[in-house]
Order: sequence, then structure tokens, then C-alpha cells
Amino acid sequence: MPHRERTYDLRGLPVAILVAGLLAGCSPSRQTTSVQAQNAEDQIRAAEASFRPSDHDPQQERAQTMALHAVDSARAQNPYESPLPTAGEMVQGFRVQAFSTTDIDLARAKKADLEAMFPGEWFYIDYASPSYKIRAGNFLAKLDADRFARLMDEMGFVDAWAVPERVYTNIGRRPTPPPPPEQQPEIK
Repeated sequence: MPHRERTYDLRGLPVAILVAGLLAGCSPSRQTTSVQAQNAEDQIRAAEASFRPSDHDPQQERAQTMALHAVDSARAQNPYESPLPTAGEMVQGFRVQAFSTTDIDLARAKKADLEAMFPGEWFYIDYASPSYKIRAGNFLAKLDADRFARLMDEMGFVDAWAVPERVYTNIGRRPTPPPPPEQQPEIK
């Protein structure tokens, strides 16, 4: 059998090499995709860490919008006034965290105890899953919050510490409830 030599058509070879090179250059490398995935995970972690559901509460947003509208309209009437916070406006300040628990009934009881011990101070229950935190005050300066924390420490709340939080301005002291009516004997 005669041996026949094979001939190949090499005219399309440069085009095939060029296409293969372009396709290889356009595909993402493993390192690029892992870096992008890591950046996306970091962004998600940062967003989850800074997320506070109470910041997105429609009732609070509406109240803050109404308060800001009232402040803006009051300032519009007298443009020469300084832009100081008005009563009830929320600004960045400090509160003193006095107690934390996962039981809402215990949190309410502690809040009542604290309100009895400090009758003029405002106390709030903040919920951050899974804890209910009892926080006190509307302090604009950290020094004032630290002083109140020290006072609470002297009264037996050794875990009291100042935390940054949005607080109300110029709302004054908490009104003391009226004393319970005296029991008088029934007249028959």
C-alpha cells in the first residue's frame, strides 16, 4: 500500500490562535473572583453590623419628620436665632446602660425599681435581639453620663456605663407620679 503524505490546511490557524487568546484573556481569574467575593462579604458584614431596626421604624420617622418640620418652621419665622436644638429634638448624645436581660418582665421590673430610686431621671427599655437593655438619661456630654453612671455604681448598679445614642434635648426632668390616694374607711 502506498504511503500517502497528509497535508494540513494551516490558513485558519492564526485566526484560531487569536480567538483562543482573546477568550482566555477575557475570562476572570480565580484570584479576581475570590477577591470580589471577599469584598462583597465584607460589605455585607459591615451593613449587618451597623443595621438598627429602630432607625427604620415608620412611627419614629414620622415623629422625627414632624419634629424637624416644626423646628424648621420655627426657625423660618425667626432667621436670626441660633441653630441650637429645641425641646424634644433628637441629637447624638449619651445614655447610661444600667441593666441587660433577655426577660422582658424582669426588664420592666428593673425599670420600675430604677424609676423609684431616681425619680427625676428618664429610663428607657431598648431591645436588641436577644437582650432588653435598661438605659437612663438624655445626656449631651459624655462627662454627664459618666457622672450618672458613677452615681448608679454607688447605688449598687456596678455594670452601669455610658453608651453613645440618639437622645432627646431639653425635655426636662421626668415628672413624678402623684402619690397613691390614701385609703379612707367607708362611711355607712
